[in-house]
Amino acid sequence: MPQTSVTILRGADTIGGSCIKISHGEDSIVLDYGAPLMDNTGASIDADLVASPSIENGILLDIQQQETKPPLAYLLSHAHPDHYGLLGSLPKSSMIYLSDSSYSMMTIGNLFYPEPLRFDSLEQCRQFSPGKPFQIGPFTVKAFLMDHSAFGACSLLIEVDGKQVFYTGDFRGHGRKSRVSNYIYANVKQPDLMLIEGTTLDGGHSQQFPTEASVEEAMVAAFSERDQPAFVTASGGNIDRIVSLYNATKRTGKKLVIDLYQLYLLESLKKYSPSLPPHNNDHLKVIFPKSQLAIIKAEFGDDFLRHSHRHVNLDKLQGTDYVFRVSPYQMTRYLDAFVEQGVRPKLIYSMWLGYQSKQSKFAEMADKYQESWQYAHTSGHAYLEHLQNFSSKIAPMVLVPVHTLNRDKFLNDFENVRLVKNGEKIVL
Repeated sequence: MPQTSVTILRGADTIGGSCIKISHGEDSIVLDYGAPLMDNTGASIDADLVASPSIENGILLDIQQQETKPPLAYLLSHAHPDHYGLLGSLPKSSMIYLSDSSYSMMTIGNLFYPEPLRFDSLEQCRQFSPGKPFQIGPFTVKAFLMDHSAFGACSLLIEVDGKQVFYTGDFRGHGRKSRVSNYIYANVKQPDLMLIEGTTLDGGHSQQFPTEASVEEAMVAAFSERDQPAFVTASGGNIDRIVSLYNATKRTGKKLVIDLYQLYLLESLKKYSPSLPPHNNDHLKVIFPKSQLAIIKAEFGDDFLRHSHRHVNLDKLQGTDYVFRVSPYQMTRYLDAFVEQGVRPKLIYSMWLGYQSKQSKFAEMADKYQESWQYAHTSGHAYLEHLQNFSSKIAPMVLVPVHTLNRDKFLNDFENVRLVKNGEKIVL
């Protein structure tokens, strides 16, 4: 009888660069193939190494190893570079699967992302719909939508020869899709092996705002002051955060200003979630940065003109009741315009704090405008309490931590834990 095994090629003791191989006899599939972010001490990986990946410099992995057959397919859990970043290095004959909504996200992202973040293998991809099983050789795969900062993120249940492997990918239980966990609890029971992420267990993720709802409330409080425009730095691809901003500005009578990338991204995702903005006659405004406008014209012609009623620039600003969610580099001209009018702007930082210390632009802006960044953010990853609850509800026979710098913490806080090394084979 063919042997079934699981090997974490990377990610057993670090965050990012995830890559997991499931083998059954001569057949195999690979879950994620991300660009590494850090080593197992948390030190950042040299960007030059990642830009020129090779097996020799340790960035690329010897996925096939000594096996005669290449993997049947690569399955992507979600559209973040530390999970998809190295898929572009694969042979063109490789088959890649990802969720339909992740495909839509990456299609728009490829238009606007800088070259290192683009996913140039979309033509090799097949899309799956969460909840609908599909077959890859002897492997039956079923994806489940997860609550995560990346829209379309999925966990993956793999069944082969009576064995089940459940991979959570990145997830949380405190966002706008937290109820999806209940569907998983009803459909995934006691898998032979569960691979669960543990990003937040390193202690570097603030719980000052424990839920996405608490972030929205903080935004409402911040935006309630009249005659003070706000400038929010947040990931343009974090759809939950855009919704929080949209709701908070609606509740406080402010206009939310975004850019063309976010607008086209939201529109591309409405077929999966019709409640997403924009909506007719709402308070959403859009700036047309020259670089983004050139991209839209090249790809869609004059399609942008249907958004002319939303367009805003320095000449079209009326009053101060605006909240800008644009890049820090796009903020400056609007900040300067308000300051010249004697209006004091508010700066709000709504991302992981680790990014703030790594990018000097934030300190420069705080110094220039004599305004501290107000913090309002919740993690895209599950905190300990939800990790424990999720694990206990699934009740795996064996629990293996991945995507964490603090895997030893699982030994004290979880049951049926097995710690493995990168490259170590787990035979089921």
